[in-house]
Amino acid sequence: MKLLAVVALSISPAMAAGQEFPLLSGAHPVLVTVDDLPITAGRLHPDDAGREKVTRDLLAVLRKHDIKAIGFVTWRNVRDAAGERLLDLWLNDGHELGNHSYTHPDYPRTETEAYVADMEKARATLAAFLEARGRRLRFFRFPFLREGDTAAKLARMREWLKATGQRSVPVTIDTQDWSFEEPWVTAQRAGDAGRMTRLGEDFQHALRLQALLYTSEGDALFERPTPQIILLHANAVGATQWDALFTWMKGRGFRFATADEVLADPALAEAPAFLGRYGGSQWDRIRHVRRQDKAREQIAALLKQQAADWSRGDLAAFTSVYDENAVFISTSGITRGRAALLERYRTRYPDGAAMGTLDFEVVELKDLWGPEVTPLGDATPGAVHGASVVARWTLRREGAAPTSGRTLMVLQRAGSTWRIVHDASM
Repeated sequence: MKLLAVVALSISPAMAAGQEFPLLSGAHPVLVTVDDLPITAGRLHPDDAGREKVTRDLLAVLRKHDIKAIGFVTWRNVRDAAGERLLDLWLNDGHELGNHSYTHPDYPRTETEAYVADMEKARATLAAFLEARGRRLRFFRFPFLREGDTAAKLARMREWLKATGQRSVPVTIDTQDWSFEEPWVTAQRAGDAGRMTRLGEDFQHALRLQALLYTSEGDALFERPTPQIILLHANAVGATQWDALFTWMKGRGFRFATADEVLADPALAEAPAFLGRYGGSQWDRIRHVRRQDKAREQIAALLKQQAADWSRGDLAAFTSVYDENAVFISTSGITRGRAALLERYRTRYPDGAAMGTLDFEVVELKDLWGPEVTPLGDATPGAVHGASVVARWTLRREGAAPTSGRTLMVLQRAGSTWRIVHDASM
């Protein structure tokens, strides 16, 4: 199992150096959320008795730690009346049920209206189930935490959620606990106690590290102790490992809290317009959108300054934002390198009268980044390393009509600065 190997690799250096994660400062309220109710990986648990045992064991741990969770239901996992009885066990213990879709589709791979139809079918079914028991449906979670890879998809689901009165519950502590289930069940059925022990140790290492890393990230973003929402799954490995995990969390500055308390925090009121193929932690999304905003501000400022440099006749400053090996393309040919580009401009625009004043109007700016996978298997948005800009330039000279055209620039980030690496002006 790849995850277990990388967990060991990622933790061993720190342990070998005698390092330890410090206690988190301040209290961190945590909402426990459990996906794919009534039970994850149904093919591994085909019989009703086994499914009920896992459910009762999970609920016993939550009860022991006085935790009130949100269980997100994937309705295809319910299957029959026996599955509904498992949901009743959650309700009877005071937990809340939320909508997690009917068939667990992947939004980026699914046509928008087909996806919405699946979510609505699940909503109507679960709402009716809850209404018959005097409860109501309040919460929703995106399958795979994928909210849409286009602005249109993101907007459509937000529109549907608002119209149906459901609140999307994000995840701050993203875990890969589900990946332990199949090897755990396999080892359990084989009576391999040694492997089960190793799997349990790796489960604890992985989830503890994820809890600390994501919580530290949230605290850094908001410069205060932040509330957390941990993602777990209803499975057999959790039934044996949650107790140790929750006990450890209490000792490291976490406090289990209700949905209403945690979701009332302003940090979780932020709904970043994150567009991506993969989901992940809410903190990663917020950090990424902030990075995008900062990159756009920096590039807009660069173009504004470049226009000002041109307008005061300083061609050296104007070309200083180009990469040393930049390529400039125009109708008259290709110029390679910053030095050659400066010489080209000096030849074509020998004085202030020839240069005039320059304005840039940004038509479209697209930042360039890609998803990455952490050593623990979590999807996270990579840094913004580049951007493409479509802009309209306008040149005004005294006694002449303004001239205008378009330019397509590709910029690359170099530390805290940006450099133009390609410029195609027309």
